[in-house]
This record gives sequence, structure tokens and C-alpha cells, in this order.
Amino acid sequence: MRANPFARVHGRPTRADYDRLKSDAGALASEVEDITYEWSKSATDDYGLLADIIGTDEYYVLTDIDTYAIPNEPLSYDPAITNVTLTHERKRREEEWDLIRQSWFIRKGCLRGVVDNLRDALDEQFYSQLKHRLTAYRNVTPFQILNHLDDRWCPLDVQAKKELRRTYYTKWDADEHLTAFGKRLNDDQIVLVRSDVAIADEDKLQFYLEEIYDSNKFDKQDMLTWEKQPVATKTDFELTRQYFEAIIKATDSYDQNVGGGNAKRNTYESANQMAEYGDELREWIQQIASNGVTQATNTQAKDAKIATMEDEIRTLTATIAQLIANTTKNNENAKPNTTTGSNATRRPQMKKTRNMGAYCHSHGFHPVGDNHTSVICGWKKEGHKSEATWTNRLNGNTNWPTFKAVALSQHDHPAWKNKSAPTN
Repeated sequence: MRANPFARVHGRPTRADYDRLKSDAGALASEVEDITYEWSKSATDDYGLLADIIGTDEYYVLTDIDTYAIPNEPLSYDPAITNVTLTHERKRREEEWDLIRQSWFIRKGCLRGVVDNLRDALDEQFYSQLKHRLTAYRNVTPFQILNHLDDRWCPLDVQAKKELRRTYYTKWDADEHLTAFGKRLNDDQIVLVRSDVAIADEDKLQFYLEEIYDSNKFDKQDMLTWEKQPVATKTDFELTRQYFEAIIKATDSYDQNVGGGNAKRNTYESANQMAEYGDELREWIQQIASNGVTQATNTQAKDAKIATMEDEIRTLTATIAQLIANTTKNNENAKPNTTTGSNATRRPQMKKTRNMGAYCHSHGFHPVGDNHTSVICGWKKEGHKSEATWTNRLNGNTNWPTFKAVALSQHDHPAWKNKSAPTN
């Protein structure tokens, strides 16, 4: 117990300090083992000496165990053993009595350690009222110290309740797993009832969903699917948790499976994606330039506008080339196909259609554009081979468009759906 001191409270303790000390003391006491008290465990859970920290009423609320009673020190021998007790019965009873006495001493040492931790964490003026004239703090229990703080120094006033409510709505951060976040909201809601602070189920659900949307850990498709769920699911906190936790579980499994040896492959995929972004941007620039030329046909500034556009195209092309080079060089450990914080998540859904089932030597499989092939390519890269086909690629680009890089209207195309780039 003394090996795990509590954080020091400087000056008068606040309600938050009280809650933290109570939580730390409860966590420490609940880890105590090798005790025989029936009230220390249920059919499924072991609570150690938690009841000695939080008291009878709260222990019953949290565990449904109503048999807690402060044990008396057992005698040095089992009074049930008499002169007529059979030898084998005597031996059994002696062993059981030893366990009872051992439990009592374990409990005594544990509670003494928790009391010392609490006293070390507080200035004496905040518990000196418990000091006995003859025995000082020898017989003071953790429950007495915590109850004294609750009643005298950390009252549950309006400001304290306001702070408890504010703390309940602590935002979900990256270090907290989604399953832990949902459990925290449930557990804290129950605990706050004891502090006369009620968190409505609909408020809990609303806060959970707000954090889900703000987290950017779920892509557009996940959220669109969520919006189509039945009303009974969308208004039930536990069903809502199950939906989003299932997505996180699948993502975690995917991240684990694609890790390690696939890092190099992911680097190439990231570079190919950046190259694809560049190809699409170039085609867009070309369209703008073409439109600009048409609009400038009847003006005296035609030549000047064309020259300016050509300069802009050259500048943007150079920038794209540098971005591709930097991505290939610096993102060796990137995992572009993961959903959390990935390029695939941040990238908007492609709206422009592709020539599904076609191949381009410079741009790979299913190139962007209705008639885009190796022969009909508006932006041929150096070494482009117009005779390259799907089955005879001539060492051309093997980029396979990702989910976000294919227009939603083409997701069911048989040449792309559930398939990957051929390797032969």
C-alpha cells in the first residue's frame, strides 16, 4: 500500500481532490487478495476491501452486495473445536481458522496503509478533527477520513455539482479507445447519481455522437450508413456503441494485419495515390486552360492570357512533381488504406467517372476519363507506350484505384468490385 502513494493536495482540498483520493483508495483496496470475507466478492467479481473505503450504502448500490459488516478480530483459536472434535475435523477447522485470522491481519494492514497514504496527501488541518486524545490516528479508518472530507471540507454544493457535470463531458481524445470512452460515460453516469447529479440518457447519447462526428475517425461512408440505421438503433446508447465499436474493431484488425512486412508496399501505394491526384489535377488544369482560351478568342488579350496560363500550368506541374517525390521519400511507414487519420479518409469521394475495365500505360487500371486508354491519353508520361493493354502492360503503371478514388456510381462495376491489380 505504501509503495503507491496518493498525489499531494496543496491547501484546502476541492471536490475533485476528494473524488480522486476516494478513487485511488478504492482502486488500491480492491486489489487485495487472499481474504475470506463473503461480502468481498459476488458470483462473478472480486471487490477486495472496497467496501471498507466507500461504506455500506454506496457499496450496495455499486455491487448489489448487502452483507458488508466490519469484522471483529478473531480469537486465537476456533471456539468450535472441543475435546470431542475428531482429529480430521480438528485439522480442517484449524486450517480454516488460520485463513480467517490471516484475512483479518491482511485487512488491518491494508487499511492502515491507505490511512497513511491519505494523511500524507493532505495537510493535517483538514483531518485533525479526527485525532483522538489518547490514540491519535491509530484507530481512524479510510472511510472516516473520506467521510470527514465530504462533510466538512468538500461539500457537494452548487459549484461542486456544476464541476462534476462539466467533468462528465470530458472530450474523447486520441489516447482513449472508443470502447473505454463508452464505458466511461456509463460508469460515470452511475457514480454521479450518488452525488445527486443526473445525466439523462439522451444527453449521454448526444454527447457520444458529437464526439464521434468530431473525431474524424469514421469516413463519410460509415456515417452515411449510420444515418440510415433504424430509429430504435439511433436512439439507444448501447446499440449506438455496438455499431461504432464494430467499425473500430474491424479497423484495428485491419491495421494489425497490414502492419510489419507491408510497410514498403504501402509506401508505393501512397506514392501511386499522390501520382493519381496529380494526374487528375493536371487534367482539370487543362480543362480550365481550354475554357480560358475559348473565352479569350475574341479579345485582344488572347496571347497574353494563353502565355499566363502556360506559366501557371508549368508551375503547378512542378509543384505536383515535388509533392510526389516528397511523399515517396518521407512516408515510408504510411498506411494509406487505414481509416483512422489516413489519406483515404481525408480525401473527398471521387465524382469524375473512370473508363472501367480499361488500362493506360501512364495511369494504370481504370484510368480517369470515359475514353481514357493507353492510346487515348491526355497526359502521357515519359516513356509512355500507346500499345500497352490490360494483359500486355509493357512494364507500365499498375495503380489500382482505391474506394475513394472511384465514383460511387461505379462501385459495383464487375471489373473493379472486390478485385485488385493483376500480378501476371
